[in-house]
Amino acid sequence: MPFHIYNGLSMFYETFGTGQQVLLLIHGLGGNGSVWKYQIEYFLNKYQIVTVDQFGHGQSSKDLEPVFAPRVDAEAILSLMKEKFNTPYYVIGHSFAGLIMAEMINIGDSNLKGVVLVDCTYQGYNDVLTAREAFGQNMIALNGVNLHPETERWYKELVGPIVTPDDLNMILSSLQNCEPRWLFESVAGCKKYDSKYPQRTIPIRDGLSIFILEADRGVGSNIRKSWINHFRMAEYYLFENSYHFFFVVDHEKFNRLLARFLDEYK
Repeated sequence: MPFHIYNGLSMFYETFGTGQQVLLLIHGLGGNGSVWKYQIEYFLNKYQIVTVDQFGHGQSSKDLEPVFAPRVDAEAILSLMKEKFNTPYYVIGHSFAGLIMAEMINIGDSNLKGVVLVDCTYQGYNDVLTAREAFGQNMIALNGVNLHPETERWYKELVGPIVTPDDLNMILSSLQNCEPRWLFESVAGCKKYDSKYPQRTIPIRDGLSIFILEADRGVGSNIRKSWINHFRMAEYYLFENSYHFFFVVDHEKFNRLLARFLDEYK
C-alpha cells in the first residue's frame, strides 16, 4: 500500500492512469478516496489520477489533533505532490476539503494550476462559523451509542433520497474508518481554526483557475456559504434539485462539466 510520510504521519494515497496531466482528488468529511469512483473511471484514460485519504480518515494516520488537521493535510499533500509527482496538476475537492485546498493556495505551489470546489463551505462570515460550531457541538454532545447512528442519519440526509443502493453503500462505507467524535470536533473547532487560518485572507492568485460547483440543496442553498464570495471571478455552476453528493449521484453531468473546465484551462 502506498503511504506518504509527513512529520511522522502516514497519508494513504492511490494512483490511477498514466496521463501527462495530473488530477488530485480530495474527499470530504467522513469520506475516503474511493468516493471518487466515477471520476476515476471517467478520466482514467486521459489523466494520471491521485486520490488521498485525509488524516483522521480511511487508511491514513488518525492520531492528530482534529481542529488543525486541514492545515496539516494541506502541508502533507503538497509534500506528496512535490516528492512523488512534481508536475502541473489540478485539485478537485469535496466539502470539508475546501479547507485543505484553501491552505494549499495559501502556502503556494507553482505546479498547482487550478482548484475545483465541489460543494465546499466558505467560512468567511461569522454567522457561518457560528452555525458550524453549533452543529459540531450538538453532534459531540450525543456521544456514546447515539453518535454513530446519528452520524449515519446525517450523512444520508446529505446524500438525499435519489440515490442507488450501491452508491449509498459506497458513500456510507467510508464512515466505518472514521471516529465520529473526531470528525465533529474538527467542525466544532472552526472558530479556533479561523483565528489562525482565516479563509477570507486566502490570496487571489493570477493564473490559478477556479471552478465552483454547488448543490441547491447543499452549500448552494445559502449564498453566504459559497466560495463565490471570495473567488468572485471563478466559473460557477449550480446543480438544481441536487444534494451534497451530486458528483456521485449525478456523476455523468458532473464529469462532463469538469472535463470542459479542464479542457478550457489546461
